[in-house]
Amino acid sequence: MSAHGPEIIWMSDEWLAINKPAGWLSVPDRFNSQLPNLLSWLRERYSAVWIVHRLDKDTSGVILFALSAQAHRDLCQQFAARQVYKEYWGIVEGRVNFQEKTVDLPIAPEGRATGKMRIDQSGFPTITHLQLVEQYTRHAWLKIIPATGRTHQIRVHLQHVGLPLVADPLYGNGKPLMASSLYRRFRQKPDERPLLARTALHAAILEIEYPQGQKHHFEAPLPKDMKAAIHQLRRSSLQVNT
Repeated sequence: MSAHGPEIIWMSDEWLAINKPAGWLSVPDRFNSQLPNLLSWLRERYSAVWIVHRLDKDTSGVILFALSAQAHRDLCQQFAARQVYKEYWGIVEGRVNFQEKTVDLPIAPEGRATGKMRIDQSGFPTITHLQLVEQYTRHAWLKIIPATGRTHQIRVHLQHVGLPLVADPLYGNGKPLMASSLYRRFRQKPDERPLLARTALHAAILEIEYPQGQKHHFEAPLPKDMKAAIHQLRRSSLQVNT
């Protein structure tokens, strides 16, 4: 596999954990099956593979797949029963006025054509816990713990509280994070490359008990683009505040 391809973190005969790179789909695209996706990648290597849960294309980090029908049923039941701990790291735009915050707002599809979700009192109950990790001048690093598993729930909830994820094309402004935008004296050059050009969300930690009584903790370190962004955000914030 390439340096930017998927990495198998852990594997048994029945299931496995993968560190998904940003830009890879969890399952094949309906309109273009040639786009890189984990399910096809795994099925080239193993006789049978089932999807357990999904990550958005731009989201990197820990994702599980089953290698047997029984494991697929059991793992899906644990996710449905909210018995899986998931921790995400995200870089958001804005100033955070809390150390910890819980967003408890239902969401529902905005419409069939858009693929977006929205806050809707008649929608599915949705809970997201937020914790501030680091505050920068105009951005922040958050730890995000979804207590439910709704489509786009983290992105919708963050947009609602005025803290959209950096470079989120659906729920933010979609603009990549450029180093030149962080420093007053810098001007953007035509050949400047973005620090972060995809939705700034990473599935960092997943904890599950499977089979019963066997606890597993999986962790995916921050990918290079988010590391580079945080490094520059720290540097620029120090310059502004000193």
